[in-house]
Amino acid sequence: MNKINFYLLEYAYGYIVRHKNKNIFIVTVFTLLVALLCTLFFITTSVSFELQKRIANEPDIVVQNYQAGMPTASTNAMLDKLLEIDGISGGNLRVAGKYYFRKENTYFNLVGIDPFEELSNKFLQNIVDTTDINSSCMLVSKDVLSIMKKAYYSNYFNFVKADGTLVKVPIAGSFSTEDKHYLDKTILMPKELLRKIFAYKSNEGSDIALRIANKNELDFLTTKIRLLFPNAKVISKDDSVLLYKNLFNYDSGVFLALFTIALFTFFIIIYDKANGLSSEEKREIGILKAIGWRVEDVLHAKFYEAALIAFFSFIMGFILAYIFVFILKAPFLGNIFMHENLLNIATFSLNVHIEFSYVLLIFLLSVPLYIAATLIPSWRVATMDADEVMR
Repeated sequence: MNKINFYLLEYAYGYIVRHKNKNIFIVTVFTLLVALLCTLFFITTSVSFELQKRIANEPDIVVQNYQAGMPTASTNAMLDKLLEIDGISGGNLRVAGKYYFRKENTYFNLVGIDPFEELSNKFLQNIVDTTDINSSCMLVSKDVLSIMKKAYYSNYFNFVKADGTLVKVPIAGSFSTEDKHYLDKTILMPKELLRKIFAYKSNEGSDIALRIANKNELDFLTTKIRLLFPNAKVISKDDSVLLYKNLFNYDSGVFLALFTIALFTFFIIIYDKANGLSSEEKREIGILKAIGWRVEDVLHAKFYEAALIAFFSFIMGFILAYIFVFILKAPFLGNIFMHENLLNIATFSLNVHIEFSYVLLIFLLSVPLYIAATLIPSWRVATMDADEVMR
């Protein structure tokens, strides 16, 4: 097997073509199984990778004020008390929220900005640093601008306040969210302007974002804040990690079940293949031996036959999974990761993030096994006498 014997390779290809009905079935099943296994791993690794990126852009601790079990405005007085706690290095009162645009049946994510405060999301902070926004204008994403233009808002947009009055806000410009699709519906505007829309007072905001000096004290400080404000909802970055991890582990369990079913189906095919050759295949090997083929020649031809089928099926399965996950965004299977819009797959970019160790695992569990399942029964028949085989 040091050199490729192209004559044997040609014979193997001819054999596949002659028995095309059987081999088309094998290739189809093999391809679909590889595609399913690759799809499962592509989705899980890509979603896990994006969750890590999202969590990295979150504040260390977020505090949201609650009254009678309902969210309410946080205040500067709360922020001042929190900043007095040892270990908290900084924080700011955030003004942000969702705005429902009824005409297009969509939600905009409104984010208040302040030139003297830094956003926890570095991508948005870079946009703010490189764009000049005055106190009466807003900056919208390209997706938001497209939605507004459909409703004939090109230069400004009218926000409807809770009391029914309008706040007219000019559009200063737009920005691209690149591959960060969870920011597609984002609008940036000065905090004071956003307070008018959400009817907040000058000392109020939606929540408080805190930074801590020592990340090892995160749990301790979270507990301390909960004791200081028992009615507040306190979410640390570790809480977000745990929440996403629990959801991800549950979904991975569903995927594991699919993986087991696919693998079990594949091994049934391998078992059937290794169980023996058909009478026609045995007769053909007997004829080859009768005309002078050696056992090595028969095995080489069968190796090429199995390798052509296995490699072609594996590559096709890989390509189908790539298209399904990263181009079509994994319809149906991707919806497993939807939990009341907390992990909406439609907002995931599902960037190409492939763990090649998983691809190698699928390769080793499929291609070598199929080749072995073809060679073993062929070797048994090839070592027999030609007349005995053809009888």
